[in-house]
Amino acid sequence: MESQPMFNDPVGVMAVIIMVPVFFVWLEKKTQWKVFTFLPAIIWIFLTPILLSNLGVIPKSSPIYDIFKSFAVPLFIVLMLLDINIREALRVAWRGAAVMVIGSLGIVAGVVGSFWAFRGWLPDAAWSGFGALAGSWIGGTGNLAAVAEMLDTPEEFIGVVVIADNFVYLVYFPIILMAKNWAGWFNKFSGVSQEQIDHIAEATKSVERKTHEVHFKDVLTLLGFGFAAILVANLIAGMLPEVGEVVSTKTWALLLVTVFGISLSATPLKDVPGSEPLSMTFVYIYMTMIGASADLSQLDQGAVWFLVAGYVAVTLHLLLIGLSARIFKIDVSMAAVASVAAVGGAASAPVAAGFHREELVPISIMLALIGYALGNFLGWGAGALCHMLI
Repeated sequence: MESQPMFNDPVGVMAVIIMVPVFFVWLEKKTQWKVFTFLPAIIWIFLTPILLSNLGVIPKSSPIYDIFKSFAVPLFIVLMLLDINIREALRVAWRGAAVMVIGSLGIVAGVVGSFWAFRGWLPDAAWSGFGALAGSWIGGTGNLAAVAEMLDTPEEFIGVVVIADNFVYLVYFPIILMAKNWAGWFNKFSGVSQEQIDHIAEATKSVERKTHEVHFKDVLTLLGFGFAAILVANLIAGMLPEVGEVVSTKTWALLLVTVFGISLSATPLKDVPGSEPLSMTFVYIYMTMIGASADLSQLDQGAVWFLVAGYVAVTLHLLLIGLSARIFKIDVSMAAVASVAAVGGAASAPVAAGFHREELVPISIMLALIGYALGNFLGWGAGALCHMLI
């Protein structure tokens, strides 16, 4: 008879699940150990619950996991997208946005092409994992989670996507930073003038930033509208047709939630502070639960192809970033920001922007938020294309 986990009741399970990200986020900030440069907190937040569930501290499956995921994923989608200001981003940096979109399509092409090339060595359900992989690199961890839910990606594939994502990023991000040293020949290649570079720098001064002071009424408002958006999306999704494994009622609901989040960002709700910390709280708890549920032993040798696919996708992405930078005549710094806004998301984009040119930080954040919106649609699209290749 299998022994019961040490913590099996909902309160005990949630206490452990939430304290895992609390500990590693605190440890990363407090110690600033170099190990977190190569293996960020999100990796430890995912790997630790795998250990805890296998040691019998928490269960591998629990009703509380299913209940939390049923509302947390659509909720953090709405909250993430509330910060988008598409009109402002396009006004200030439409060329950078265009380059980011083209680069994102490169990720889709790389992921789908890799799946086609390696499908003979991959498990049956790997197509859904490749979709989550694309979502992660076009948006971020939240998009990984959202696309995984849309495509019903098994937990073990989500785990491999998280690991592959970070190992590819170890190579990718130093390239983005080193690109600053290539400004001379890159800017000559792209044909950008100093006047155009100065114009972008001047335009960014008008970009408004949301206050970080959050009150209880802000949290209440965000949660209220978030759950209302989920309710409406679920009602509409229930009336729409399902199409095989690729388009389920859940898929419709999450796509609709994405549309609602983008729509709400055009209302005064976008000015309510607290959306970013709230959304990331749900993302980190979700990733801890996925770790607890994952059984990586089922992947066998297929996992290595996720890593290979990552390098193929990012290589194609960088090639398209370079080519589109020439088409739209942007400098190396804006090209780097456009790239990392997709691949790195809102956490890394300001870091890269600050390293290249401080005035690009507001633009980097706006582009990264647009990446969040693109990630759900393009990630799902990549998964659907992979499914067609089976």
